Amino acid sequence: MPTNDRVLTVGPAGVPGVLLLHPWWGMTPAVREWADQLVAAGRRVLVPDMFDGATPTTEAAAETLADAALADPATAELVAACADTLAAGGVPWAAMGFSLGAFLACPLAGRGDAAPDELVLFYGGRPPTGDVRTRRVELHVAPGDPWFTAEELDEVSSGFRGAGAEVVVHRYEGSRHWFAERGSPGFDAAAAGLAHDRVIARLRTAR
Repeated sequence: MPTNDRVLTVGPAGVPGVLLLHPWWGMTPAVREWADQLVAAGRRVLVPDMFDGATPTTEAAAETLADAALADPATAELVAACADTLAAGGVPWAAMGFSLGAFLACPLAGRGDAAPDELVLFYGGRPPTGDVRTRRVELHVAPGDPWFTAEELDEVSSGFRGAGAEVVVHRYEGSRHWFAERGSPGFDAAAAGLAHDRVIARLRTAR
């Protein structure tokens, strides 16, 4: 377990885990709500706070924090330490991320035996590299999303399929980026509810 106080850990030990990676809005109430729902589905959840408590309220401020986090090696180290904790538990685990978090989740698939069994990606991601052992990738996307384009979706999907993973894409017509995060500029209650039901149903049974 990472030894700093930047990781929220909820749920019992010894059950399948989820590494939950927040968007560029930081560790918002919406992220904590998702963590609680995953725990209710029987999962242990680790949520690293990559912004050290900051929760920006404008796109400009969020982008600045996201760029700084991506440029700081400590961010990848924090994510990797959480992944190592879950991988060491000897039970299946998944990585789940929103936008920025989805981008950071994808490299975990290339960690060989220490890779997550599944990835759950919301409106973001990148093609895998390394020794990919992740068996399933589920993408939840908003058609026409300028922040995660159809071309980027194709690159991620084809990259993971080429690495041998099963790829499932859920498209939420009429929704926008951040649709699954309550309180975000793009929140869509109907789309978020459908995404929630799909994710929880999958992660409740994939043990």
